[in-house]
Amino acid sequence: MPAYQSPHGGTPGPWVNVVFRWGGSSRPILGILDTGADYTQIPETIANALSLRPTGLRTFTNADNRKTTSRLYLADVEFDGRTYPMLEVTGSALPFALIGRDILNDLVAEFDGPALSYSLRP
Repeated sequence: MPAYQSPHGGTPGPWVNVVFRWGGSSRPILGILDTGADYTQIPETIANALSLRPTGLRTFTNADNRKTTSRLYLADVEFDGRTYPMLEVTGSALPFALIGRDILNDLVAEFDGPALSYSLRP
């Protein structure tokens, strides 16, 4: 089971290396497995670096119960040896990616808090 990480100095969590790809370009970034996120989110800075074109808008409610509208993009998402081609991802102001339930619902995820580790399997 991979160990939790604490890349920003906070509480350790299930951080993963994510690669967003589109049009022959790619950008690696850290992302966190977020069972509370409905959708996978890409930092707007990464979307801009990949020259992703918005495909629409999505309105959703944040964890603080505020409604937010964000751009939607298509991108290939890779992490943990898996590829999700042409996934609709939501733009975010966060400096890291969120891997949401749109991906996690396809996997069996086990989070072992006491051991500070996680596992993912089909």
